Amino acid sequence: MSMETRQGNTTGQGPGRTAMGDLLAGIGLSVAMFLALLFIPITGVAAGMIVPMPSLISVYRFGNPLGYVVPGGSAVVGGTLSLLLKTPQSVTYFFELLLLGTLLGAGMRKGWSVTRVVAEAAVKVFAFGSLVFWLVHRHADGGLWGHLESRLRDFIVSFLEQAHPETVSGAALPEAVDAWIALLARLFPGVAMGTTIVCAWLSLYLSRKVLARRGVPLPPWAPWVLWSAPEHLVWAVIAAGFLMLVSSVGAKIIGANVVIALGAVYLLQGLAITAYYFGRWRLPSLVQAFGYTLIFLQQFVSLAVALMGFFDTWFDFRRLKKKADVPSAS
Repeated sequence: MSMETRQGNTTGQGPGRTAMGDLLAGIGLSVAMFLALLFIPITGVAAGMIVPMPSLISVYRFGNPLGYVVPGGSAVVGGTLSLLLKTPQSVTYFFELLLLGTLLGAGMRKGWSVTRVVAEAAVKVFAFGSLVFWLVHRHADGGLWGHLESRLRDFIVSFLEQAHPETVSGAALPEAVDAWIALLARLFPGVAMGTTIVCAWLSLYLSRKVLARRGVPLPPWAPWVLWSAPEHLVWAVIAAGFLMLVSSVGAKIIGANVVIALGAVYLLQGLAITAYYFGRWRLPSLVQAFGYTLIFLQQFVSLAVALMGFFDTWFDFRRLKKKADVPSAS
């Protein structure tokens, strides 16, 4: 079901002052996060959630053409700054985030299910990023993988210099970290896809909160805490797991990438289950915030939550199937 213009200009009218102010504020926030990404690379995670939001909100609220002022204007300003600052690598990531927000807003406006909105946006952004990376680096010294290893090494050095300056000196990395670079490079597609899915989901979740506070009508989606991944997706994970057991190194890498990418989906399902019980048990907000922080920062907790989401297909921890089987009163 297509969803019409929610708020803003009507046919034959220009945008009001409030709408224009919101559009300019959206461009300003997007560009500000781009600058933060340039000068403080450790903010990349926050940028991944915040940069798509102004574009998503603008496209959903105002539609075509007015809604595209924010992603278009942000791309022009960010691209100009990138030329002046000579940072083409960062602007590509910025464009991907703007595209992600635009696709999320367009899908949300069309009334698609939340699963389809996130899936289509994430897949298209991942395909766009992969194509750009291949076009730019296909003739790089050492090939694509060698260049990716070099980029990962530079990123890790930059991150460690900011977070733990005592662990690195110059461009050197601890031997234990350097030994994993080649493997990480080959698992990067799965990590990139999984990260895109999580960023898309969180951006959509936060944007819906903002829109609801502004009184903008939202699609008739079920509560977030009741969301589940399509059941047939588990077979893709199982098939990928079998690929990781075969002798071929190429098959192992493909299987591992699929498991990592789909692991993000089940992490989100595990988060929905966690949120469901946090609400049911009426835990204090501070306790809930600590729990979510632990999930995102502690890898073993993240893995446990993702496994909970995966096994929810069979164990139905929220008893959703049982509730669906109960006939509603007419």
